[in-house]
Order: sequence, then structure tokens, then C-alpha cells
Amino acid sequence: MNGFEKDNENFYRPYRVVSVKKIDRWFFEKHDHRRTHAKIYETVIRPKFGICENTFLDYRHESDELLELFRQSVNVEFSMWLPTMEAKYMSPVEADRFSLMLWDAFDSAFKCILKEEPACRINAEKLLKYLIICLGEKSPVGVR
Repeated sequence: MNGFEKDNENFYRPYRVVSVKKIDRWFFEKHDHRRTHAKIYETVIRPKFGICENTFLDYRHESDELLELFRQSVNVEFSMWLPTMEAKYMSPVEADRFSLMLWDAFDSAFKCILKEEPACRINAEKLLKYLIICLGEKSPVGVR
């Protein structure tokens, strides 16, 4: 097959449908006209998945059974949830700024841990401990 497969023939399509449905549900609020399907499509779904608006609409109307059949790891869900919440509650400029701050704090935390214990396997508690330290050092209000 050359180039792109048709969407309906793509093995990963159900996982993409599940992702799009979840993002849309996390963002959309029926009685809040600032939180429309179109806004989450423009701010998160199109940039992340590169699908057209008609495909987005098709995905939204797929069976909810897919949500149970094609489960995603917590890590995958979190990578979708965070930008969705940023788009939902923050301006695009502030969301980008916050993401850069987090990125820098995580990078610093990993480097600190590996500097102190070069051969260590990092567990969740250790990363959280160092992340809190790094966030506290960067925070203008002093996170503690």
C-alpha cells in the first residue's frame, strides 16, 4: 500500500476514535457555550490527530462500546487529559506557558535524580518528591 491507508482500514482507528471521544467528553459542557465541540476540535483534536472536522464528527457518533473495548493506559489518557483541561480552563498562551514550566520541572527532576543516583530506577514516589522540589524552586509563591 502506498502512502496513506483509508481511515476505515486503519488498525489504529478504534484507538483514535476512543481518544477523540474522551477528549470531547472531558471538554464539552452542555450548558456552557464556551466549551463547544468546535473549540476542542480546533484547540486539541485537530493539532493532536490531524483529522478533518467531518472525521471528528464521525468519531463522536461512533458507538460508546469502543470505550470499553479499546482501553488506554493511564499514561496515554493523562497525555490527552492535561492539554484538554488546559484548553478548557486556560487561555492558549497561559496553557503553553504552563506546559513549558511543567516540562522544565520534570526535566530538572529527572536530571537531579540521575545526578544523585546515576544507576537508579526511578519510581513514582521518588519522581514526585523531586518534582515538588523543582516546582518549589521555580514557583514565585513557593510551592510547599
